[in-house]
Amino acid sequence: MLKRLFSLFEGRHYRYLIVGILVFWINAWIAKWIFTFPYFSEGFFQKNLGNLIALELALICSFPLHKYITWLEGSEEFFKKLIQFHYYSFFGIVIRIFVFAFLIFLGFGWLVSSFFSIGFVILVNFVSFDRFVFLPKEESVTSNSLSYSSEGDGIGTLETIEEAITYNRWIASKILDYLGEKNLEIGAGTGTIAAITSEVFPIDVFDLSKDNYNILRKRFKDTKNIRNIGQDILSIKSKNYYDCIYSSNVMEHIEDDTKILSHSLSLLKKGGFFVAIVPAMPILYSSFDKKIGHVRRYSYRDIKRWEKSTESLYNIKWLQKKYFNPIGAIGWLIKMKLLNQKQIKKQDAMIMNSLIPFIAWLDYLPLPFGQSMLLVLKKI
Repeated sequence: MLKRLFSLFEGRHYRYLIVGILVFWINAWIAKWIFTFPYFSEGFFQKNLGNLIALELALICSFPLHKYITWLEGSEEFFKKLIQFHYYSFFGIVIRIFVFAFLIFLGFGWLVSSFFSIGFVILVNFVSFDRFVFLPKEESVTSNSLSYSSEGDGIGTLETIEEAITYNRWIASKILDYLGEKNLEIGAGTGTIAAITSEVFPIDVFDLSKDNYNILRKRFKDTKNIRNIGQDILSIKSKNYYDCIYSSNVMEHIEDDTKILSHSLSLLKKGGFFVAIVPAMPILYSSFDKKIGHVRRYSYRDIKRWEKSTESLYNIKWLQKKYFNPIGAIGWLIKMKLLNQKQIKKQDAMIMNSLIPFIAWLDYLPLPFGQSMLLVLKKI
């Protein structure tokens, strides 16, 4: 479990935490030194002034550490980025004060409020620095309409853009434990997840979209572990053949999803797994969901519907039926539901990509809500 969690950390995440510890020590040392002067201990104004000076000096010290060590940059645009760094750092301070005050208002103690407000601002600062201060020019904000077919049938998978490597590996990690010698991906889209799973396991990839099918053939023509590329899995007649059949953000596009589920179970060996990652919580259903062809967002009611549709045909055991990614759920609620955003922007996806290593541990908690659900059935 820990090995998989830590595998999501890229170099800059580790360096950020190490530099952050060093900066915390520098800030404490500077504050201790400043308060050796009697003036800064005489009153409320002087004490806060002392803290502000200590913070400013710590920020000045932390900028080159993050620039040269965390993000491995050179000296280009030093002063411009120093100003940006200060701007986002003070924004983080305001956020920390707000979160701390809010938690105190809710009745949490000083220690708990401090812990969570500091943890929250660590995430805010990392994303701010990663996406807005030390962002390479070629990664500037652009919009992305995702990889759907020009036919507009909505069958293509709702995937995060290809550049969101950490996010995609996080999604794939939820599938890897169930793969075997013979595996099939339903709705492979342009092959983002298959490119990861096929690093170790042999995969057959299927997608109804003619455009995506052609992309898959071109992308994987020399990939040894991509054994077969097709379109309609209903055309497969090899019963009791596969060790695992999986999909990522596909089942929600299919009106009669139980038909695909039932056919997939017929293709699985006894002991085989059906794995589906699906968007969750009907309350989050937005005009964007409708626009990209989502028939539904899943809940425990859909699990009961799946159970009812298969109970007389197959013996199955549920291994997973859980929510994950609560941070994504909050973001989706605000951006897609409340603000009625019409597309997933590249910048939003890359922010989530930066956050994943810090929030992935939430997967191991029994969460009551999340942006997605992981559904795993075993044929017995």
